[in-house]
Amino acid sequence: MSVLRADHISIQFGGLRAVNDFSIELNKGDLFAIIGPNGAGKTTVFNMLTGLYQPTEGTVYVNEKPMNGCAPYQFAEAGLARTFQNIRLFKHMTVADNIKIAMNQNMKYNVVSGMLRLPSYWKEERAIDRKAREL
Repeated sequence: MSVLRADHISIQFGGLRAVNDFSIELNKGDLFAIIGPNGAGKTTVFNMLTGLYQPTEGTVYVNEKPMNGCAPYQFAEAGLARTFQNIRLFKHMTVADNIKIAMNQNMKYNVVSGMLRLPSYWKEERAIDRKAREL
């Protein structure tokens, strides 16, 4: 089962076809590179594969789920995360704390539990702390 697949995706901006008929299939553990000169469409492909841009043709799948029309946070919820070349970290926080902030969408406690520091809050915080340190 592929973790990421793009079937014949293309994107057009007005009269300019930036990417034409791109396909790829990645399975767990695969490592691929997309190379080419400036202006070849590499960043545009990544933007389509992560929901920042919607392909005008073709379909993107994450874990076999069609993702066309989905927002970037929905790609993340489906299991696909992305980083940018110009990452913006919180300067006065540890690496672990920066990682934990990125995990906020996976937190299972609610606002009340967090404000009152209920047992469910502490349990979830310990799990997130363990995962961040593991990463």
